[in-house]
Amino acid sequence: MLRIFRRRAGNTTVSETELARRLSTVDYRCTCCDEPAHLRHGPSLRPLGWADPPAPAPDEALDQPGDVLTENYARRGRDMLLRATLPLAIKGTDGHVMPQVWANLSTGDFARFRAAQGRGEADRLGDLAAWLYVRIPASSGPVLNKGVIVPVAGGHMPVFWITDPKHPLHAAQHHGGLSAQEVIALYRDLGATTFLQHLMQ
Repeated sequence: MLRIFRRRAGNTTVSETELARRLSTVDYRCTCCDEPAHLRHGPSLRPLGWADPPAPAPDEALDQPGDVLTENYARRGRDMLLRATLPLAIKGTDGHVMPQVWANLSTGDFARFRAAQGRGEADRLGDLAAWLYVRIPASSGPVLNKGVIVPVAGGHMPVFWITDPKHPLHAAQHHGGLSAQEVIALYRDLGATTFLQHLMQ
């Protein structure tokens, strides 16, 4: 068990079952403000090594030279990146949390994906070899781990699956998921303070 997944005493009065329900409910509304909490999407991570990235620009900005970050893509030097979700099953439910990560594709695969995504046909490409371009968990995750991008029909955000069994989240993604408390620990490690405030009310 990862160190960050050790439960902290007294961190919540909400039961494990209720936390799991909140995390897995797509349209969960916070009890403190009655606003959609979007807990299952978790935090949106910044690309590796980009300490203070700019606010996302429209995707068309990627056609300009230099480093750029858009709603769905980024260019960092020679690295071509796309935003993806990292599905992690929640134990005891049929749901997932899906924090947003960045993946590095080859120049050719990136161009193919972007063109097909614009047509809503990226799912016809099949799986694309990629590298995880974030550190997750933030305190202990390795960098540039192998995985695959799985495009989703209809132009929706693709999914990243970790294929390196040494990654600390590989087992959780492929074999049983995380408990609600482990998700909380992961969110805390990623600095998702606002998500946790809404979750624990």
